[in-house]
Amino acid sequence: MSFLQRPAIKVFVGAILLMGVIRFALTVSGVPDSTVTYFSMSAIIMTAMVYFGIATESHKERLKAAWIVVFPYMLIEVAALVHTWVTGQRTIFHTEETSLGFPIAMHTIGHLVGGLTWEPLAVFIGMELVWGIGALMRKVRDR
Repeated sequence: MSFLQRPAIKVFVGAILLMGVIRFALTVSGVPDSTVTYFSMSAIIMTAMVYFGIATESHKERLKAAWIVVFPYMLIEVAALVHTWVTGQRTIFHTEETSLGFPIAMHTIGHLVGGLTWEPLAVFIGMELVWGIGALMRKVRDR
């Protein structure tokens, strides 16, 4: 079975998209950020990072998985930031803490560029670390 046809990748992509939509719906409905913060796409991505660091068989599969799980995150983030940019309605996606003080236009472009470059690379490195720790543990165990 092709890596992209495995149910796990589809489950993670679906979970990230669903969580992002829930997060967006809650924030535009006026739910306080202190509550919305518990609906985390990043937590799902970190879970995927550990899972694919263990379950994949090659560096190439981990790289693909990193790109695939970051892409729906980037789509939701950019869409939510564009919403804020166009409507002026404040959301949890553009706060002082998350925007690092950058204006909405730069924050949006930053997520678009980051989602296509360094964000998947960071997730890939995390997957590689998980894989490396697992490989080291197996080597020590097999001695």
